[in-house]
Amino acid sequence: MRASLRRPDWLDELHGLLAIAVALTGIGSVVTTVGILAGQAVDVEVSSAGALINLPAGTTVDSGLHLHVEEPTGAQRAWELLATLPSVLLLTLALVLLWRLVGRARRGDPFTGGIVSRFRVLGLVLVVGGPAVWAIEFVGNFALSATVAPDGTYAPLSFAVPGAWLLSGFVMFAFGEIVRRGQVLRAELDEVV
Repeated sequence: MRASLRRPDWLDELHGLLAIAVALTGIGSVVTTVGILAGQAVDVEVSSAGALINLPAGTTVDSGLHLHVEEPTGAQRAWELLATLPSVLLLTLALVLLWRLVGRARRGDPFTGGIVSRFRVLGLVLVVGGPAVWAIEFVGNFALSATVAPDGTYAPLSFAVPGAWLLSGFVMFAFGEIVRRGQVLRAELDEVV
């Protein structure tokens, strides 16, 4: 007898992988928060070598323009949370929304208005949330670097991060529009047949 090969359901596989990703990012955010609040060492990036002179007690040069604060103060821990946690939370939210979207598409008709609106919501979350998270984290990094480098050599500014969030958001908008166009073409075909 010949064994039949089952064709994989890629949406089902993706749904499972997204569930794992949601769990891992959720665990990661909890571990990160607990570690920072427990007083783990904090790494601080500064923009110039001037910050490497007259370092506060308990602060050492890690590598390049990265400083290592062995025993952070309460304020430094709070700034580190603000500089770290928002992007992990946004990533977790985006993965949850994508997991729900894939689950809905898997259970029913993927060419429905509900799927289109979910793509648009996910795109909006990424397009608005990404730059907002980047700004919040920059404020956290800036304030954190000011605690160890009071001479004005604060955290460097990078525009790569909001660009990645924006690109991801516009990809979700594009997917939503593709599904919407598929709906229109399907409706036109149903009228002809």
